[in-house]
Order: sequence, then C-alpha cells, then structure tokens
Amino acid sequence: MTECLLNIDLGELPGEDAQLYALAHIANIACGGHAGDDASMRHALELCERHGARAGAHPSYEDREGFGRRALDVAPEQLRAQVAGQCARLATLAAERHLPVQYAKPHGALYHAANAAPALARAVVDGVVAALGPGVTLIGPGTGALHEAARAAGLAYAREGFADRGTRPDGSLIPRGQPGAVLTDHALARANTVRLATGGGVDTVCVHGDTPGAVELAREVRATLDALALPSEPLGDGALRLVLPEGLERRAAQEALRSLPLVQDAVITEEHACVYFAPDAPPDEPRLALTRLLRVPAPTPGRPLTTIPVRYDGQDLSAVAARAGLTEDEVARRHAAREYTVRCVGFLPGFAYLGEVDPRIAIPRLATPRTRVPALAVGIAGGRTGVYPFASPGGWNLIGTALDFTAFTPERGAALQLGDRVRFERVDR
Repeated sequence: MTECLLNIDLGELPGEDAQLYALAHIANIACGGHAGDDASMRHALELCERHGARAGAHPSYEDREGFGRRALDVAPEQLRAQVAGQCARLATLAAERHLPVQYAKPHGALYHAANAAPALARAVVDGVVAALGPGVTLIGPGTGALHEAARAAGLAYAREGFADRGTRPDGSLIPRGQPGAVLTDHALARANTVRLATGGGVDTVCVHGDTPGAVELAREVRATLDALALPSEPLGDGALRLVLPEGLERRAAQEALRSLPLVQDAVITEEHACVYFAPDAPPDEPRLALTRLLRVPAPTPGRPLTTIPVRYDGQDLSAVAARAGLTEDEVARRHAAREYTVRCVGFLPGFAYLGEVDPRIAIPRLATPRTRVPALAVGIAGGRTGVYPFASPGGWNLIGTALDFTAFTPERGAALQLGDRVRFERVDR
C-alpha cells in the first residue's frame, strides 16, 4: 500500500492552532475566495515551513459571506479567472519564502459543483494550471468530472476521503447540518481512516480545520496513517515483519505488539519487529497497535518553546549545501525556519533527537564518524537534528555551534525532554 497522506483545510479561521500544521502532510490554505487574506496566507506559509507541511491552494467561489458553502451561478470563464487569481495570490506569497505550492483543492460548494459539471471542472483545472503550473497535484473526489479534467490536462490527482465526515450508504457525504454529517468521535474517525486508507480508493484523507476538536482528531488520524505506512511483509504463514521507524521506543513497541489478541510473541531488532501467531488465526492489523507510539506529541504543558541561538559555522555546512544544491545561507535559513519536537533523548546524556529536518537539507550520517565532535556542535543526521551536549565521537553532519545553551547538568538532568518544542535562532556572533 502506498502512503496515504493527511490533508487539512487551514488558513480559514482566526486563532487557528499551529499544531494542525505539524500534523498535516498537506495544508490546504484559504486564498481569498471564501476566507483568507495576505496576512493569514503569509502566516500559514510560515507555519508550513516551520512544521514541514506541504503547501496547497484552497480556492473557492468568491463568497466570503457564505464561506464558500453556497453553489453560485458563475460562468466557466469567470470561474477560471477567479481560481487562477486566488491560486496566484498564494503562489506569489509562497515565492517570498522559496516555498512551492504543490497541491490545489477546491473548497466547499465548488468542490462538489465542479465534480458534477465537466465545464466547471475544466475551468477549475485551467485556473489552477495557469497560476501554479502543470506540476501541481489536484485533490478531489475519487471519481467524477474533476478527476477527468485533471487527467485530460496531464495533472497528478490525489483521490480524497474524509475522516471527519459521515457518509450515506452510497458513499456520498451526509450534507452539513444533518445528523451524523460531522464526526468528532475519535473512534469513528479512526475507523473511517483505516477503511479509507486500506480500501485502495483514496490517496489522501482530510480533516477540516474548523471541525470541533480538530487538533486531537487530526493527531489520531495522522498516527493511524503513520502506522499503516510502516512497511510490512509476511515471514511464512505464521509471522509478519514490520519496519520500525528510527526513534520509536523499542520496549514500548514490543509491549504493544505482545498485548495484541492472537499474537504469540513479538521480537524487536534494531530495525524490525517480528510478530508471531498461529497460521490459522492471524491477528488484526498489527501496525495499528503502534498508533499511540507514533502520535506526534502535543507540546509539553508548562514547558515553553526553547529557543537556541546558533552560529552557522559548522565544518560540514558547505558539504550539506553542495549536496542539497543550495547556498550555505539557504541551508542555515531552512534549518532555523523549522520548529522541532524532541523525538527521543539519545546516546549522550542530554542529546535530544529533534525532528523533522527540512527534506532539502536532510543528509545521512557520515560514513566514518569523527573521533571528536566539539561540545555544542549542531548537526544533522537523516531527518533529525540536535546539539552535542559534550565533546564526544560522532557521525552527524556539523552545520553550526549552539550558543548560551546547556544541554545537561547533573543537578537538573537533560534540558530538553520528550515532546518539547525547539527552535534555532540564527546569530552572527
């Protein structure tokens, strides 16, 4: 099964929780039709870069009063211009941050009207391409006019399902305002996600940013999708091998898998988990047992965001830049733009593994570790970054030096704890 991505409709409401951008693979950003203005779009794009969400445009009928949820009588050529104008507005602001707009998804009534009318679907697709180019991916229903128009234009297309919406027996959405239209129960949303992600009919699952309890709902959906994305393969008739992600707590993973009904044993290695069972009585999807461990953690209550000043002077900075095809300045900017979360506290006391690094600057560990890395060196290894608390051997790519930061003291222990948020502040001293 290919990875199913979580998309969230964002940039629509004041006071929107920034955690939604950390949970979304794709952020569909309102770009002026039903909601949003230059300030909200700039803020949304900043949060996309900080948290690693891919930016998408969310054009609509130009109907701010009705929040884009009313079908309007708009001629196809006029609709094309409206969609192109909204998408271009977002793309211009995204270019200020060197951030591509990779997706487009019609909002509300336009989503449904365009999917039912080929002329409107062509207008939407033509407007999207005019503003964002032919490399954009259109998000829409699994079948219908939008899918056909995207295919005719040569666009990639992501079939969508909804984790937080109820459906009729024929698979159509229950209209908003009717009982069961909006789902806020985590168990129902999780069951919806499993059904959609494993059924083969969708490529992305949506949570709406204005659904009550959207953050915790999105956290549940994201963890479910992350679990289902773990590669697995059968080992004969009575065993299954799962590939475990780096940073997953191995003892907890073993306990979670062993607690599953019908599982006889679970053996954990550095990279894999092997689950054993009777060949005639296999367990339900074992990967879902790891959902709790894969949740993107909420910020630790009572612990503020930790800001660490960094001088970007590391001896591997030029090599990282060359590998990424970027300037050293752009590597530093991208590293400092992210907000990181402590995924685990690792091999040295106080060494916090922070994720996730901007994919453009992610780089594997050195083939041969150094015998000595200076204290407070800032490094990158794969999708992780961190600060060496002491001088020690190490194989991370060194891009800078942390200033005015103490990672560990015998009295207080590690300064950074699991789930804490961290940002790096670029300084020149």
